This record gives sequence, C-alpha cells and structure tokens, in this order.
Amino acid sequence: MTDTPVDSTHASRMQQLLLSSPDLAEFLEGFTHLMASALSMQERTVWCAVTVLRHPKAATVASNSAQAAVLDEIQASFGHGPCLQAATTQSMIYLADVHTDPRWPDYNKVAAAHGVHSILAAPFDLGAEASASLNVFTDQPRGFDEAAMRTVQHEVERASDALRLAVRLAQHRQTEEDLGAAMVSRTTIDVAVGILMGRYGHSQDEAVTFLKNASNGRNVKLRDLAEEIVRSVNHTPAATHFNHSTPRTTAIPPLPAQPANSKATRRP
Repeated sequence: MTDTPVDSTHASRMQQLLLSSPDLAEFLEGFTHLMASALSMQERTVWCAVTVLRHPKAATVASNSAQAAVLDEIQASFGHGPCLQAATTQSMIYLADVHTDPRWPDYNKVAAAHGVHSILAAPFDLGAEASASLNVFTDQPRGFDEAAMRTVQHEVERASDALRLAVRLAQHRQTEEDLGAAMVSRTTIDVAVGILMGRYGHSQDEAVTFLKNASNGRNVKLRDLAEEIVRSVNHTPAATHFNHSTPRTTAIPPLPAQPANSKATRRP
C-alpha cells in the first residue's frame, strides 16, 4: 500500500493548530484528529492517541476516538507495549500484524480483539521535559508503508518543538500558581494577625502564637482559621492588595482562650 505524504493543506492546518490551541491538552487532542484524518484512507481506518509517561505510570492525554483511548489505557494497564517502548527508547516501533508479531503477545491479543491489525508508535522528542509517543492503530494488516512512517515521523518531529515549549510553559504556569497560592495564604495569615493585634491588644508575636494555638486547639489549618477570622470582619477573603475602606466590626469567631502568660487582656 502506498501513501501520499501530508500535503500543504495539512501543513497549514498544523500551523493553525499550533497557534490557536490555548493549552497543551487541546493541542494534543487536535493533533490526534489531524493525524488520524491524514492517515486514514478508503481501505484503512486509523485511530490515534498520545501517551505521556510520568514515572512510574503512563497516561493517555489525548485521542481522536474512544477506541484509541481504550487501546492506550489497556496498554498502560499491562505496563508494556509498542507505545510505551517507543516513548522510553525514543525509537519508532512498528507492528505490521499483531496476529503474528511475537512481541507483547498479551497486549497484541487484546488489541486484535478490538479490531486492530497494525500499530505504529512514534516518540516525541521532548528532551528532559517528559516522555511521550503518538500511537497509531489501524484495522488493516501491514497498514503502514515507509511513506506513511516518514509522514508520521515528520509530523511528530514538528509537533515536538511546540510540545517542548508547551510543557515548559505549563510548568512555569504551575510554579506561578503555586507561588500565587503561597502569597495569598501568607497575606491571609498576616491580615488575621493584624486583626488580632488590633482587637485584643496583642503584640505581633503574641498574635501569631495565639493564632497557632487556636489552630491546634480547633484542629484546623492555620490558613483556614486565618481566612475565617478575615471573613468575619470583611465578609470577603484577604487579597494581596489593600484599599482604604473601613472594616466592619463583626465579631471574630470564638477562639480558644489566650495563653496564660499573655500580657494582653482580652476584651469582653
């Protein structure tokens, strides 16, 4: 069987996909649909999925059909197979016929039961960022010739450049989100300490100790207790910026008695 390489229209669609996808998952989902469409022919149906390895497990992150997702998930449950092999060894794996190929016989038997005859797996080149592969299944034996394999390899290489950048951006966004959450948590605690200082006449150290003792006594996280105190005054969470509005004087939620050695006297 002779395949025609992906044409200029397909290449243009790939460029549009790279530019328009807002996140990694959507890009990969679109990529699997694009590849399945490019490789399917009148006599051959193709399903595609993308597997990402996160030690020690593999996960299917995108597919063009439920059948492709199932085939990938079954392989992950076995812990071995052509797609995992391609991702870990960074080499293309081709099973011309799952009925006769001696590799991974347990998985091949299941794949055959799902109507698969040929499997082609191509690794994404993500460097140290991650390991992943595009997994292509077809219902025809010897379903992919050299032209089809070159097409898959070429498109995966092109997608790898975008994927490396997307993974780095995703990691950067996660770092920013973690930092933002830490800043919000710190702000909430600082505001709660300020409320205790103003309400009870505590010093900063006494207010911090009082808040920690209350957190332990009520068996709640320090940040959650601080947020409860802030809400009791403003009815809104603390923000990382401040305005000059006058806080409401709603009572602070009941807290455990302050330490016996505290110099401050709690107001009634």
